[in-house]
Amino acid sequence: AAGSLLKPAPAGLPSERKRDAAAALAGPPGLGGLAKRPKLASTPPLSALGRLAEAAVAEKRAISPSIKEPSVIPIEVGPTVLLEEIEAAEAEGNDDRIEGVLCGAVKQLKMNRAKPDTTLYLSLMYLAKIKPNIFATEGVIEVRAVMRWFVALLSCDLPVYIEDSLGERIWVDSPHCKTFVDNIQTAFNTKMPPKSMLLHGEVGRSSGDLSAGSSPHPSMTEEEDSQSELLIAEEKMSPEQEGQLMPRYDDLAESVEEYVLDMLRDQLNRRQPMDNVSRNLLRLLTATCGYKEVRQMAVQRLEMWLQNPKVRIENEPFLLNHYMLCVRELLNAHRDNLGTTIKFVIFNELSNARNPNNMQILYTVLQHSSEQAPKYLAMVFQDLLTTKDDYLRASRALLREIIKQTKHEINFQAFCLGLMQERKEAQYAEMEFKERFVIHITDLLAVSMMLGITAQVKEAGIAWDKGEKKNLEVLRSFQNQIAAIQRDAVWWLHTVVPSISKLAPKDYVHCLHKVLFTEQPETYYKWDNWPPESDRNFFLRLCSEVPILEDTLMRILVIGLSRDLPLGPADAMELADHLVKRAAAVQADDVEVLRVERIQLIDAVLNLCTYHHPENIQLPPGYQPPNLAISTLYWKAWPLLLVVAAFNPENIGLAAWEEYPSLKMLMEMVMTNNYSYPQCTLTDEETRTEMINRELQISQREKQEILAFEGHLAAASTKQTITESSSLLLSQLTSLDPQGPPRRPPPHVLEQVKSLNQSLRLGHLLCRSRHPDFLLNIIQRQASSQSMPWLADLVQSSEGSLDVLPVQCLCEFLLHDAADESTSGEEEEEGESKEQRAKKRQRQQKQRQLLGRLQDLLLGPKADEQTTCEVLDYFLRRLSSSQVASRVLAMKGLSLVLSEGGLRDGEEKDHPMEEDSGDSELLQGYQWLLRDLPRLPLFDSVRATTALALQQAIHMETDPQTISAYLVYLSQHAPVEEQGQHNDLALDVARLIVERSTIMSHLFSKLSYCAESDAVLVALLSIFSRYIKRMRQSKEGEEVYSWSESQDQVFLRWTSGETATMHILVVHAMVILLTLGPPQGDGDFYTLLDIWFPEKKPLPTAFLVDTSEEALLLPDWLKLRMIRSEVPRLVDAALQDLEPQQLLLFVQSFGIPVSSMSKLLQYLDQAVSHDPQTLEQNIMDKNYMAHLVEVQHERGATGGQTFHSLLTASLPARRDSAETARSKSSPENNQGQSRIRTLSQVRVLGPEDDLAGIFLQLFPLNPDPRWQNSNLRPLALALQQALGQELARIRQGNTQVTGITARLLQAVAALINSPHSGALVMAMHRNHFISCPLMRQLYQYQVSSTGRESLHRISDVRGGFLHLTEALTFRRDLDLISSTVRAIIATLKSGEKCNVEPELISKALQGLIETHSPYLEELLTVLFSATVETTARFPAMKPIAVVSSLLLQDKEETPVKKELDSCSTEAAWLGPSSGLLNDWLEMLDPEVISSCPDLQQKLLFSWNKAGSQVPSFRPYLLALLTHQSSWTTLHQCIRLLLCRNREQRFDPTASLDFLWACIHIPRIWQGRDQRTPQKRREEFVLHLKASELISMVELILAEAETRYQNTEEASCTLIQSRLPLLLSCSHGDLESIKKVTEYLTSCIQQWGSSSVGKCCQDLLLQMYLQLPEQLVSMPEVLLSSEGARDSSTCKLDALVHRFINLLADTSDSKSSESRVWDANMACRKLAVAHPILLLRHLPMIAALLHGRVHLNFQEFRQQNHLTFFIHILGILELLQPQVFQNEHQAALWDCLLSFIRLLLNYRKSSRHLAAFISKFVQFIQKYITCNAQAAVSFLQKHSDPLHDLSSDNSDLAMLKSLLAGLSLPSRCGILDRGSEEEKDGESESAGSLPLVNVSLFTPLTPTEMAPYMKRLSRGQTVEDILEVLTDIDEMSRRRPEILSFFSTNLQKLMSSSEESCRNLAFSLALRSIQNNPSIAADFLPTFMYCLGSRDFEVVQTALRNLPEYTLLCQEHAAVLLHRAFLVGMYGQIDTSSQISEALKVLHMEATI
Repeated sequence: AAGSLLKPAPAGLPSERKRDAAAALAGPPGLGGLAKRPKLASTPPLSALGRLAEAAVAEKRAISPSIKEPSVIPIEVGPTVLLEEIEAAEAEGNDDRIEGVLCGAVKQLKMNRAKPDTTLYLSLMYLAKIKPNIFATEGVIEVRAVMRWFVALLSCDLPVYIEDSLGERIWVDSPHCKTFVDNIQTAFNTKMPPKSMLLHGEVGRSSGDLSAGSSPHPSMTEEEDSQSELLIAEEKMSPEQEGQLMPRYDDLAESVEEYVLDMLRDQLNRRQPMDNVSRNLLRLLTATCGYKEVRQMAVQRLEMWLQNPKVRIENEPFLLNHYMLCVRELLNAHRDNLGTTIKFVIFNELSNARNPNNMQILYTVLQHSSEQAPKYLAMVFQDLLTTKDDYLRASRALLREIIKQTKHEINFQAFCLGLMQERKEAQYAEMEFKERFVIHITDLLAVSMMLGITAQVKEAGIAWDKGEKKNLEVLRSFQNQIAAIQRDAVWWLHTVVPSISKLAPKDYVHCLHKVLFTEQPETYYKWDNWPPESDRNFFLRLCSEVPILEDTLMRILVIGLSRDLPLGPADAMELADHLVKRAAAVQADDVEVLRVERIQLIDAVLNLCTYHHPENIQLPPGYQPPNLAISTLYWKAWPLLLVVAAFNPENIGLAAWEEYPSLKMLMEMVMTNNYSYPQCTLTDEETRTEMINRELQISQREKQEILAFEGHLAAASTKQTITESSSLLLSQLTSLDPQGPPRRPPPHVLEQVKSLNQSLRLGHLLCRSRHPDFLLNIIQRQASSQSMPWLADLVQSSEGSLDVLPVQCLCEFLLHDAADESTSGEEEEEGESKEQRAKKRQRQQKQRQLLGRLQDLLLGPKADEQTTCEVLDYFLRRLSSSQVASRVLAMKGLSLVLSEGGLRDGEEKDHPMEEDSGDSELLQGYQWLLRDLPRLPLFDSVRATTALALQQAIHMETDPQTISAYLVYLSQHAPVEEQGQHNDLALDVARLIVERSTIMSHLFSKLSYCAESDAVLVALLSIFSRYIKRMRQSKEGEEVYSWSESQDQVFLRWTSGETATMHILVVHAMVILLTLGPPQGDGDFYTLLDIWFPEKKPLPTAFLVDTSEEALLLPDWLKLRMIRSEVPRLVDAALQDLEPQQLLLFVQSFGIPVSSMSKLLQYLDQAVSHDPQTLEQNIMDKNYMAHLVEVQHERGATGGQTFHSLLTASLPARRDSAETARSKSSPENNQGQSRIRTLSQVRVLGPEDDLAGIFLQLFPLNPDPRWQNSNLRPLALALQQALGQELARIRQGNTQVTGITARLLQAVAALINSPHSGALVMAMHRNHFISCPLMRQLYQYQVSSTGRESLHRISDVRGGFLHLTEALTFRRDLDLISSTVRAIIATLKSGEKCNVEPELISKALQGLIETHSPYLEELLTVLFSATVETTARFPAMKPIAVVSSLLLQDKEETPVKKELDSCSTEAAWLGPSSGLLNDWLEMLDPEVISSCPDLQQKLLFSWNKAGSQVPSFRPYLLALLTHQSSWTTLHQCIRLLLCRNREQRFDPTASLDFLWACIHIPRIWQGRDQRTPQKRREEFVLHLKASELISMVELILAEAETRYQNTEEASCTLIQSRLPLLLSCSHGDLESIKKVTEYLTSCIQQWGSSSVGKCCQDLLLQMYLQLPEQLVSMPEVLLSSEGARDSSTCKLDALVHRFINLLADTSDSKSSESRVWDANMACRKLAVAHPILLLRHLPMIAALLHGRVHLNFQEFRQQNHLTFFIHILGILELLQPQVFQNEHQAALWDCLLSFIRLLLNYRKSSRHLAAFISKFVQFIQKYITCNAQAAVSFLQKHSDPLHDLSSDNSDLAMLKSLLAGLSLPSRCGILDRGSEEEKDGESESAGSLPLVNVSLFTPLTPTEMAPYMKRLSRGQTVEDILEVLTDIDEMSRRRPEILSFFSTNLQKLMSSSEESCRNLAFSLALRSIQNNPSIAADFLPTFMYCLGSRDFEVVQTALRNLPEYTLLCQEHAAVLLHRAFLVGMYGQIDTSSQISEALKVLHMEATI
């Protein structure tokens, strides 16, 4: 389409003339590559008629080349008879003659061109007038005839017209000929100007005037002031004249044009001055200027004509304007004229003959076509830039000149878009300098954008820099224009430029940066130093500081993501980041600088960060690389997106907030201006900790993933091992999980975000968003949890824009300011600087503005319900905060917002406030709540929320005055219209009253009682009185509470019949209020009192709502409150129906008024008289109670005398009985003296005192925590004094004692043995200040008295021990034993030598242990300190020997009773002494075993009998030995335990535990790195010799044997648990493992199937499962073992599992087939080498066979299921006979059943399954041979499908033979026989079942193979040998087992020099090994020889087969690969590919 815009000639010209016209319009001579055309004057002259004829012929041929030559023969007749001939022929109807005559006439005219015959052409004209039809025939219309005839015809009128026009113009200007002339002039297509314009030039003009020749403009109006009626008549034609006007020469337009042009050229080319021209010629040119050639001829001469002073007109501007009107008309004439005109003018401007009016023409053109003209202009510039010469400098100058001359009135965007349009013309496709063209276009784009800076734009830009805002529309329009051009330029570089030329990356990036004004400044002015230096920087800045459009940004990102474009992701990210920040810096309210609609921008930016590994690196199959990002780009993307989100919160911002946590975190940071991690908006400490921990976890996981990923990359390239220190990617990559948890940004990123926020105000943009409202979200999340100082900065900076911030933000700022004021204070104003004061004043002004805004929201005329609720709700929620400061701030904020509301509407200060006269005056600090809040205009809308907030606040508030105000408010304004609201209010207030007793006591304390307390009490009573009235009015069945709340509800019924249901706390609260007494002048108190406690009426009864049981309305604590009150009615109600125990409890309480106490004592007197026995039983301490009654009497209470007499009646008589009697008679006078006496002198205890009672008084069992007994101290002093005196007498030797100490000891012993011992001990512990001195005195007494007694009886220590032994053996008197031991201890302490035999001491100690003597420890202490001197005489007296001997007694004694099995003998005998002895042993010998090795070895490791119990202290001692012994001691113990020649047997469990602990001693790992490396090698700590390993094996077997007697499974589990110890000690040493294996094998052979043999077999099996690589030759004894299937995990389980899964793969790719083949070979190798390992997975194999035979046979084969079945059957054949063992029977039957289903489902395709059936029948036959019973059982169970298969396929002889035996009678009865019969039956069935003809499966014999072997040995030529090998190859495909006969021959041929024989020999050898992998090692020497052969071809053949042979001979893989490596090293052969392939097969698919 673009190419058609510049058609150089109109469509009406012939093709030749189009080219000529194009050449004529070509540029000036100086333009290279532009074709030149000779001047028109150089054309040779022709006559007019001759030129007309030639042109006609050429045109006709050009238009219709298919026209034939004329078929009419001309007939020439005389001119005079022409009419007659025509009429005659017409009469005859001879049309041919008519045509011939007419053509003849035309021919005659042609022959006489110069002087045509007048008669002839007038006759033709007459005929054309009266008989036009004769000219319409086909022959006449033919080209030549028609042209020749019209030549003659034209010679009649057109030459006459021209002749008269150039002559005297007699009839041309005649009005009578006007119609005729107009008809002629239609041929010229000239729009004639009005006659007024023509006459305008004739008035007063000379003959040489040119005004008539000026081009008219069609839009010019006619002259209204007509100069003559004739002129008007001529201009306004009549309808008749219009009808006569018709196109005269439509069919001959081209011929007419040619004739006219020839005539005009002839006239103009005549010899005459160029600047002179006749008037008539000008008039003729005017009439014919419809032809462009005429206009061209005139234009070429117009300038010279105008330079002639004779013809120059005065009004030259009029002529120029007229010319421009002509240009406009020219442009309107045809759409192609626009491009031609622009091109002509531009090229003329660049030529040497430049027209000075070119710019005026361009200006006219651009005004005329403002949209299209810039595009054509751009195309001309494109044409200029395609030339060979560099026109860039000229183009820049020309463009500047055009813009300057056209006054910038050009559509720059359209012009730039035109420059970027793709051109399809040939010159562009074949352009030589395409790269230069693109670069120059880019430069023109940059120049065009700078040229858009008009004077107005410049002025507006300067004003904007100064901060002035004028002409902003012009500046914004310019910025949007630049943004649009840049968008188009980026589109051009993205889509058009790659199709033009593949730019160098440097040039492409340069172009992109240049159009975006991010290139170096000199690149913009280096060509011509424009812009000038003064404006240069300003222009560049204006063009760069512009918005960026969404398409621009998206395309830059797409370019960065494209691999075909040179801009990389990093450069694209850098560019996008720069553009976004640059655009954001231009932000203003009247322009959108960064508008983005598409959310996909986020994904595009993040995709730029993605890390892509090199494509040439292959990662391991199945490995999924992690999603990673380049760290620098990743942390550049988030700030970029943050800026975009800030400018587009409604879409990008919302998506970021909801879906991208990392971006949300950054948004919160800039909004809060807090850049810590985790962000400050996370207020919960647990959440912050969790976030930090999660970041640590993610970072660690990320590090591991990157290291693993880099490891795979390195493995595929450099083969380098990657560690954390050598990693290159670890510092460059990060996880790419944009929607995952937010990551910790690097510090430089946080600094960058902080800087961005400061410069671009991102946080304010986000905070200003209301939809969505991010700020409100943060505020609501933080709520009152902590202060938000960042809000202060936000509000402070939002000057005059408080309306855009949410209400919650304003409230928070108000609180923040209030907090600052409260903390800073205003007393330091003197020291403040001026700046601080100014800031303070500014903040105060802001606060006043803010306060006014909030008050306006609440009280103003525009206040609405939503804002009122939001403002108050924000403050009210904080009233229930757990922080005091938050609550205080909330109240201050509310007072600020509400306090001035009373005067806002013009209210006066002296306004009467009757409703607030009471409580408001009392609570002055809470006027905002009690007075101002209810006056809000919309108070009703916030009434409910306010009440609810205050109900919650009363439970958190701690200030009593604040709670008072809340309660007063709730009593006045709480909404109670709904039942639920009323219930909640009553319950919340009740909880306050009942549960917050401290607050209540402070509110209503009698010491601080005030008017406020009275007001609060009135409020509370009002609340409950209204509530109780409402509840009593509700109906009985009405649901007041929901069922879920009913558990604490009670149903109340009064005697008057009224009922109510309410919470029990509400009832208790009302009772508590009543106990406070009545307030002043309030009726609600007595109303409530009458309701709950009516006079002379019973109390209401209460029932539980949920169970309907009667509830206790007044619990004891509430009755006590009632008793303490001063309301008599409450006291009486509380004392009704009290139990004696309750009376006693209440009488001991404090705070009871005297009147209430008198009533209590009276009730006690009544209880004494009613039931004294029950009352007396409940009295714990009568003395105390009597004293209490006396004290109450002193207070003034009356009554209680009966009760006091009951108390004193049972007390012992006092010494001062007279005084007591006196005190009783006159308590008022003497009670004080009694108290003084009691305190001043200590009481003396006598023998008659009850010491047990005194002890209980000192340590009461049930103390009352409310008071402490004042009698304790004197009583304790008396008892201590008595004990001290008696102890002093004993020490002095005085035997006359009072016996108080002994009696006290007996009393204490009795109490300790009583059921109350626990409580007594706790009481002694509580009163330790009393009990400790008493216990110390008792102990000293006991020591002193006992020592004196014993010393008199014991003369020496030995006698003491004899005495003790006798007492222990015969008397068993514990007291005697204890006294004797104490005597021995005292003797030893006195320094007496210990000369006692060890046996005597041991016997005594054993007796003390048996009797559980408490003196054992003390005796040991004294004894061991004394034995230091005697150890020389008696070695057995070593303390360690003594302790060890005592502990060993456990080993020598047997349990007394069998039922003590659950408790060890040691526990039964030693008892508590066991721990004591262990402690002694640890203290005496920290190494446990070093002092007395023999004894201590027995103690630690002895093992007497199989059934003996293990001592409980042994693990502890073993632990001590392990942790505290030296290395030498540990080595000695290990050698002792593992010595083969040891005499005694050690406990295997203890020994193995000790060895295991030795390996894990923490001291071994001291100084090591605590972190476990990811790839660490196991360190072997304990290295044992082979003999020591065998000893360890013996210990394991011994331990397992003991467990085997219990269960076999326990034994196996124990062996598995001990196996890691054995493997760790073997260090993987092959020789040691081999010796252990040999030892176990010999034991198995020795012990057979006994328990020992079974344990040996289990251990060997477990070793084999864990170390199959060490036991490559599997022990034969394991083949018959069972249990491998159910054993623990095997080392190769995962590998075997992979093999089987690969084998079951059904994909049909080549790689899959190769994997299946390798897996099959690996499984076959396993089946031969390690059948046990493969048989473990037989159930899995059976399971994989399922679900395959349901397909049709074609699909079954194509999907490789048949191959899988064949492979499995082949593997089962190799697993014979182990697969037939009973433990595998279920899995084997499952496999066989799958085979039968296969044969049954595909019975019709048996010919394809012949080989499979043959193998299957052979396998069944083998099954019968090995396990006949199981085989026959299976076959008989599935005989029916087998018979069906046999009947459908008659050719299956083998199957029929197999089924022949199944017709015999069923042998199911075998299963019912005994074991012996079963064995006999098995043997019979195995030997007598003729199931299959043996000959069918007779193996081949060497005799049958002998001919082939002879042919091989005799073969002389290669062909003979090859023929034999081919036969063997064919035969072995069906029966590969025959290859075993030729193994020797094949081995020889494998090294043959003949390639064909060698290759076939290798193929047959591998097939033989594949059939039976066990023979692979037989070919190893031959293969090694081939690898080392000197024949290069032999080596190559061996290397080709190396991978497959290595897989089959993997036990020798190391040797093979080593040989192959040496061949590659020294044989100059590249063996790396074969070795790597072999390793790949081994590592990925196989191997052991």
